[in-house]
Amino acid sequence: MNDVAKARLKKLDSALIQALENLNFKVYQDSVSEDELKDDLGGIYHFVIFETGGMRRAEEKNFTLVQDVLVRLYAENMDDLDGLQIDVISALESSGYSFISSSKGSVQKGQEDAYVDEIEFNFTRSLKYGV
Repeated sequence: MNDVAKARLKKLDSALIQALENLNFKVYQDSVSEDELKDDLGGIYHFVIFETGGMRRAEEKNFTLVQDVLVRLYAENMDDLDGLQIDVISALESSGYSFISSSKGSVQKGQEDAYVDEIEFNFTRSLKYGV
């Protein structure tokens, strides 16, 4: 049941991953472990974590669902964060996502006395389903 909708979700996940990898970011779903940070990234915070949220019915469209998608981007030693935001928004909107908002901040790098830039993006994606 709903095989077409499930296939679309997988296709959208793959499109998101490929779009962000094309921007030279390692992409993880839901979380990244300390071992992955050390082994995959060599301790450099230059990666993306994406999480999918709950679903809701699209307004005025029968049999269409909308799902929230949170993309958290971590960039170490990057100067043009505003330009990067535009690149991410463009890449994901051309991959079937709708941009909602973004916010910039910084997070502490592990246990170190160093901070890394973080950009959180809120997107939605939609899909049709059968009843």
